[in-house]
Amino acid sequence: MRDWSGEIEFIRMRTHRAGTPSFRRELRAGSFLLLCPEIAVPAAEFQALPPWEQQAIRAFAVGSGSRKAVLVGKSAARLHGIPVLGNREPATVVLPGGGRPPVKQWPAGVQYRRALLPEEQVMEVNGVRVTRIMRTVADVCRYHGLVDGIVAFDHVLTLPTMSRGRADALLGDLGRMRGLGTARRALSLADGRAESPLESWARAQILTADLPEVTSVEPQVPVLGGSRRVDLMVNGFLVVETDGELKYDGSTGVAPTEQMRRDRERDRELSNAGIPRMHVTYGDLADVVKGESRFIRMLRETLQAHARRAA
Repeated sequence: MRDWSGEIEFIRMRTHRAGTPSFRRELRAGSFLLLCPEIAVPAAEFQALPPWEQQAIRAFAVGSGSRKAVLVGKSAARLHGIPVLGNREPATVVLPGGGRPPVKQWPAGVQYRRALLPEEQVMEVNGVRVTRIMRTVADVCRYHGLVDGIVAFDHVLTLPTMSRGRADALLGDLGRMRGLGTARRALSLADGRAESPLESWARAQILTADLPEVTSVEPQVPVLGGSRRVDLMVNGFLVVETDGELKYDGSTGVAPTEQMRRDRERDRELSNAGIPRMHVTYGDLADVVKGESRFIRMLRETLQAHARRAA
């Protein structure tokens, strides 16, 4: 769990520095960005960060600026290090006890939800109050739906202390709440073998789409005698590879040029073995028309074309 206050300078607006004329001038000039009424950060540093880190820092700032409010849903997930879809959601908070604060206390970019939140479902992450992991993922499912929930649960099942049985028991410990059925369904479809959020997202879209052509989808399947693994295998023959920019930014410890070389070599081996495959990007998954992503449309067309050739 990263301490975001150590990643970027947090300037609390009630300190002496924030009250100086020079700081006020810099704030008006745009040198600093007000993430919430209580906390500002250097604008250039913040804007240089990837969108998902900006969202985590914004959530952390909102949580740091409040003594009572609890971060929930995707905001809590980001502080737990749980991957979530999208990079534009507001920082979402709940007040224990379900009370509604005056509207003026909640600025743009902050969403308040009324919910029953027992204190035993709350913890602190680096001084910020957030929901515990299972309540967090249950809320992601309840607020954002099955696909988002599968992505979150894929990650949760990789945690050292977690198993499917334990996760199911922890869901039961949450008690009665609206939308808990969606969380149970997401857990039943989750798979801890997934190795990236993009891969989880692609599989979740397949599992929840109207695709009678699909009979099976498996993550991280060994091919070429076990020397390689592919992201997804659909119907036992079609490889789906998810191509994200993250593995080319050096964060994996492999230089971008070396990663590209490895990927080209792997792709050549699959081609030589005659293994059909699709390469899927973030845009293919995110571009949705009439409730269906470009990826699902491409997958349907590919499977239908294969069926025609086999007939």
